[in-house]
This record gives sequence, C-alpha cells and structure tokens, in this order.
Amino acid sequence: MIYENSLFKLFGGIRPMARALGVPSSNVDSWRRVGRIPAEKQPHVLNVALSLGLPVTAHDIIFPLGSDASSATDGSATIGNPAPLTEGRETKQ
Repeated sequence: MIYENSLFKLFGGIRPMARALGVPSSNVDSWRRVGRIPAEKQPHVLNVALSLGLPVTAHDIIFPLGSDASSATDGSATIGNPAPLTEGRETKQ
C-alpha cells in the first residue's frame, strides 16, 4: 500500500528522486514496487532528503511507503511526523 505522503511523493516522484540521488530511475521505481530501499542505499537517501529540506526521518527511509505504526486512524500521522502510539485494548477474562 502506498500512503498519501510516501517518501517517493515527497521527492516529487520517481524521476526527480532518481535525479536527486544520482541513480537510474529504474532503481527507484524498483524500490517503490517492492516497498523498500536497499539497506546500503538508505544512508545516502536520508542524507540527500535532509539536504533538500524534506521532513524525513530514518523511519521514513526504512518504511518508504509508510507503515502501520505511522498511520493511525486519527489521520494525524504524516511522513516525518508519526502519530502518537495508543494503548491496546484490555480484554476481559
């Protein structure tokens, strides 16, 4: 699932992201399709994103399409600004 504020959208799309990172757009498209950025590329992606002033964290690089932890139902979560954690429901025994 691609969240509204995915890392790829923050960069402006596949081609702008590839240009900024200095990699072929086919690589970035592959990352988007599989939903992850290779571990050896993650530090570079984070550094480039921060140098461009994008509001990203290491969490956003590890989960470039978003994650359940940062997509709470209250809608307050955005990439770079995860929603607060909520306590689980207690079950009656």
